Amino acid sequence: MQHARDRIREITARRRLPLRAEAIVEDLNLFLRGWMAYFKYGHSARSFSKIGRFARERVAHFISRKHRRSGAFGWWVLTISSPNELGLVSQYGTVVAPRAGKPWRERPNAAGERRR
Repeated sequence: MQHARDRIREITARRRLPLRAEAIVEDLNLFLRGWMAYFKYGHSARSFSKIGRFARERVAHFISRKHRRSGAFGWWVLTISSPNELGLVSQYGTVVAPRAGKPWRERPNAAGERRR
């Protein structure tokens, strides 16, 4: 979790203010999709909601700093003026629950290498 928050801070850093907000959201989506694909197995819904909330807060903060306005302006742009939160990926519905007695993947040895 800490690594994910640090990476989100890097993506929405102050030095990237000259970039468009959509470009920041695209970079953030690349990271979040990879992070979600890795952690979707198991009990990770609470972690996904925390990271999603943190990402929305950072994007709203980025927008408010970019336009030199209040934090409320950033939230307004993110939630009200854009119908899909500027295209920020949603983590809801991506968790795969562990099933007792069944593997998470169809073939546990998908790459073909032998077990040691």
